[in-house]
Amino acid sequence: MLDDTLRERIHALWDELSTYEAAQTDAALIHLLTTVSDILGAENAYWFGAVRLLDAENDPLLGWRPRNLQYLKPLPNDATFTRDRLKSLDRGGIDEATVAQARQAGKYRANRLCDLVSPEWFKGPTYQGYLGRGVYDSLVVGAPVSAMAEGYYGFLRMRPDAPFSAEARDVALYAMRGLTWFHRQLLLAHGLLVARSPLSPIERRVLSLLLTEQPEKTMATSLGVSPASLHTYVKDVLRKFGVKGRKGLIALWLGRQA
Repeated sequence: MLDDTLRERIHALWDELSTYEAAQTDAALIHLLTTVSDILGAENAYWFGAVRLLDAENDPLLGWRPRNLQYLKPLPNDATFTRDRLKSLDRGGIDEATVAQARQAGKYRANRLCDLVSPEWFKGPTYQGYLGRGVYDSLVVGAPVSAMAEGYYGFLRMRPDAPFSAEARDVALYAMRGLTWFHRQLLLAHGLLVARSPLSPIERRVLSLLLTEQPEKTMATSLGVSPASLHTYVKDVLRKFGVKGRKGLIALWLGRQA
């Protein structure tokens, strides 16, 4: 049960997130992860979007695959670890914790490692990989947005003998449960909700600028590209989202039909 002080702190966070403009999704995510980490006593945190592939039949993860992993603070060999992990999952390299998360897709949930796996898992290679990166425990909130996309928010304990409590798990779930609108915007910002394919880094920057009132000439200057290149990026972004212009893009952010 949350006490009134903690509940008010979480409600204040929700209000703060609502003040960020559509083009400030990354900054809003950092604020969210920082604040909830502080509340939970976590030393680090991450977010990733997960999408369900159409060819899910007979797949142990039911077609779910993570995309666009972002850490609050860098961990050792981030880029290499993330690339190898995603490739491993795409090839079917799974473990008990990953399967357990995928099997709970479609509902809001929060899990510590001990909620997902058997005691033997902590002696295996996957957990040894955690320890090799300085991670002793994790608490992950799954936030469904559609039947094909979810957001995952992970909080990490980087010190031994300090696992997350059941109370911390409940607090994390409460903090994320009231933010469905934000989970949706975050997936949109990465092209993981309605876009035909994930956005590249430069396309994400273009998208952020398209959500402002800047004209294309000013956008090109901001990005350090030619107007012709910028126009190509703009067309690619609009095509991926299946809209004809900025009005359609804004409509998606407002939850309306383009």
